[in-house]
Amino acid sequence: MHVGAEGADRFHTPRHEEHAFGERRGNPRAFAHAAVEAGADLVLGSGPHVLRGIELYRRRLIAYSLGNLAGYRNFALGGRSRLSALLRVRVGRTGAFAAGSIASLLLEGPGLPVPDLGGQAAQLISSVAGEDFGRRGVRVGAGGLLVP
Repeated sequence: MHVGAEGADRFHTPRHEEHAFGERRGNPRAFAHAAVEAGADLVLGSGPHVLRGIELYRRRLIAYSLGNLAGYRNFALGGRSRLSALLRVRVGRTGAFAAGSIASLLLEGPGLPVPDLGGQAAQLISSVAGEDFGRRGVRVGAGGLLVP
């Protein structure tokens, strides 16, 4: 899904519709939940161009925004805008979340991903997930493992 307001300060997933550049960008939570209720086993988001939290909803994983994987001189690369992540997920036979991990990345130079050895991306995802989704927030544990 491509939803949500854009900007370095937009790392929280609100409970309401978002706007950017005079456009309606939808309600990320409502859209993602509707997708799961309609049968989606996994929902991946982009749009804000920054990392957002990960939620476990009805045993299905929702990653609201994974930042920017790569770019070439087309994204802001300061502060939290340079944090990105690579998500690996395994779902079970019924589609329920079984396991997953986050590889923390930094965008450097013209916007190319390199490993984030300090794990800043994983820490941000974990922190924001707890704040935004409470018990349904997915934390990132040791080695980048996702912990529902």
